[in-house]
Amino acid sequence: MNREILWKALESHAMAGWRSPRTLDLPSIPAASRLLWCGIGGSLLPSETLVRALGSPEAQARWTPLASPEPSDLQLRKDDQIVFASKSGKTLELWTWIGRLRGLPGWERLERPPVVITQDDANPLATLARAEGWTLLPIPTDVGGRFSAFTPVGTLPLAWMGRDPEAFLEGGRAVAAEAREGTGPWGSRIGAMTESLVEGYLEGISEWVLMPYALRLETLSAWWAQLVAESLGKQAADGTRRGLTPIRAVGPIDQHSQLQRWMAGPRNLGVVFLTVKAAAVAERLDLPAGCPYPALSGLTGTRILAAQAEGTREALEGVGVPVVHWELPELNERLLGELMMAWQLIVGLAGFALELDPFDQPAVEDGKIRTFKKLGLV
Repeated sequence: MNREILWKALESHAMAGWRSPRTLDLPSIPAASRLLWCGIGGSLLPSETLVRALGSPEAQARWTPLASPEPSDLQLRKDDQIVFASKSGKTLELWTWIGRLRGLPGWERLERPPVVITQDDANPLATLARAEGWTLLPIPTDVGGRFSAFTPVGTLPLAWMGRDPEAFLEGGRAVAAEAREGTGPWGSRIGAMTESLVEGYLEGISEWVLMPYALRLETLSAWWAQLVAESLGKQAADGTRRGLTPIRAVGPIDQHSQLQRWMAGPRNLGVVFLTVKAAAVAERLDLPAGCPYPALSGLTGTRILAAQAEGTREALEGVGVPVVHWELPELNERLLGELMMAWQLIVGLAGFALELDPFDQPAVEDGKIRTFKKLGLV
């Protein structure tokens, strides 16, 4: 695995513009408004990840993702802010929601027009935004949908929550620079993780688990799963089928559902543990008589969670499962920018090492075409 060759392949690709995140002016959206986010896949998962990781309870209650076309009893409020997000501007689920929302009684009473996030070209969504005079926030032409975290798909929800979008972008930029030079902690992590994915695949490790021990990062696993699956599961130029299967998990919940298979099943997977260093929260456990663990009264939830992560990691290592452990000092905009950029770089580099194009998804189109035919849309 020649590092310089991989980097040159990444840098020369027409869809690798996400390595240099660009700052854009964002519209002001009152934090007290519901944010109705119409998008799916790469136009939703980065946003959802950041809201779930950094949003206050109030912000999370007002965050309203609208993805599936299934019927909904949603009622519009006059202070709602609607966002239509789609890289291509042609997403079926998105247009279903455009039609549905326009048909609701509250559409004409909205205090603010929708915001559109899409590629600024002649696609149908961009054309609609210009015709209606809606704010259009562009996704650069050299950034694919699942790599759009560092576009307004990621920064607009941060601004709405009163968080710092620029710190998120700066985190991404810093990691991209470190990784290119192979320096600093992220340069080492990215190089080692890329090698683990590629060398592991050649040795039969075809599945990887991402297991954050923080419920706030549960949606990060969903974002990561799309990134890995759509980028690293393809036919190579010689016709061979290659790929890595991502497995979403969150600790400690999946200790009680998936761990058995990882420990005792086929030796074809590795596990990435992600923990957040958290200060102990003072609490007192009032244990009833008969509790089988009397010593719990002197422990905190923070300590219990840390012990669960350590114990599970050691158990997996003990039976020979490849394990990687990353710890974040805290959760904030910059560190999430660092983490998400790191994974985008790892996936991009691993794709070229496996002789795949990590930025296309040709197999996805077949299912879309069949769906359109069944609905009489083509």
